Amino acid sequence: MKMYDKICCFAKIILSIVVISTTVTTTAHAATRSYTTEQLTDIALQWLNEEQQQADQTQRQWQVQALDPRIGEKSCATPLEISLPGALRNRQATVQIRCTAPQPWQLFIPARFSDLITAVVARQNLSPGTRISADMLQLEQRERRLQRGTPVENPDLIVGARNRRAISLGQIISLQDLCLVCRGDVVTIHVDHATLSVSATGIAEQDGSLGDLIQIRNRQSNKLIDARVTAVNEVKVQF
Repeated sequence: MKMYDKICCFAKIILSIVVISTTVTTTAHAATRSYTTEQLTDIALQWLNEEQQQADQTQRQWQVQALDPRIGEKSCATPLEISLPGALRNRQATVQIRCTAPQPWQLFIPARFSDLITAVVARQNLSPGTRISADMLQLEQRERRLQRGTPVENPDLIVGARNRRAISLGQIISLQDLCLVCRGDVVTIHVDHATLSVSATGIAEQDGSLGDLIQIRNRQSNKLIDARVTAVNEVKVQF
C-alpha cells in the first residue's frame, strides 16, 4: 500500500511538471507576434512621425522606403526596439528595428524627411509695386529649404504693403520682398519716451521693411528723423 502511495505521489509530481511546462510554452508562443514587411514599414513611419519632430515645433514630414516583401514575416516575443543609429544627413536617415527573442534579428529601413513651415504665399502673380490685399495671400505649408529670407507667417502683417520685386503664383513671400513703408508714403510717426506718447505724420524718404531704420520727413517741422518700421505705414522714433 505504501509502494502504491509513493507511485501515485510521483505520478502527480510528473504531471504537475508537464502542465507547468506546457503552460509556459503556450504563454511564450502566445506572446510571440509576427510582422509582415508592410507592417514593419508602417511601424517605422509611425515612430518617426511621433518621436522625431523638431524641438522648435517645425513639422517634419517623413517618407520611408518599403521593405522588400521577399524578406518575409518576422516574429518577435519582445517589444520591438526602434532607433536612428546614424546622423541625419542631407535630409536622409536610416531606421533600425531590432528584436531580441526568440531569435535575434534586425532590419534597416532608409528614410527621407522634409522640414515644413507655415508661410504666406501668393495666390497670383504680383508685379513690382503692387499694393498687397488680403485676397492675394494665403497660408500654406512648404518645405523650409525653399524659403528665402524671413518668411511671413501672418498675412495681416503685410496687407497694404507693396512688393519690391516680382512675386510668382505660389511663391513664399519674405519680408525682404516687401516695403511696409515705401518711399513717398505718408506714415504715422509714434514717439514713446518715458510717460510721453505722441503721434505725428511724415513722408518716407526711403523704402523699409519690418524693423528697418529709415529716414522720415516730419510734415510739420520739415525735419528729417530716423525711425524704425513697425507696421505698414507706421514707424517709431528710437531714443
